[in-house]
Amino acid sequence: MTTEMTDEELSPDRRRFLGALIGLISSGITTVLGVTIGRYTIAPALSNTNVGEWTDVGLLEEIPEGKPVKRNVVVSQDSGWGRFNSQRLVWVIRKGEQVTVFSAACPHLGCTINETSNGFICPCHGSAWSADGERLGGPTPRGMDMLDHRVEGDLLKVKYQYFKQGVAEKEEAG
Repeated sequence: MTTEMTDEELSPDRRRFLGALIGLISSGITTVLGVTIGRYTIAPALSNTNVGEWTDVGLLEEIPEGKPVKRNVVVSQDSGWGRFNSQRLVWVIRKGEQVTVFSAACPHLGCTINETSNGFICPCHGSAWSADGERLGGPTPRGMDMLDHRVEGDLLKVKYQYFKQGVAEKEEAG
């Protein structure tokens, strides 16, 4: 007596095996695609896009003593798949060896702050600050936002940051 199995009896086992094999291959492909697509679409959105970098403001000798000077700085940001540069305005005040750098963005709603004869003013809503950046009046919730800066040789550098608008405490925007 032989115990040979016919093709009809082997067929269900083959089908189950091939079905399981196809399922494993499909799961592998789906996993690889999911991880790859996730890395390039979701991960950039979750990464810190505003890593503060030092950017050049100009030579310290070009900033006059005691008079606010408005300067453009180039801010680089990683956003998704590219690195983009934008220009932002800062106010620089030099008194001897002491240098102060303020953001020119109004803490109220982000309008550009202008200089007046006795300090600064926001033309959009009338907020006012002293020459030291302290709040004098208007709807602004706080004084002007001071920025970190350093002098390397004769070159003034600033770490430009974005701050939340409309809040009383200076808080970095994420």
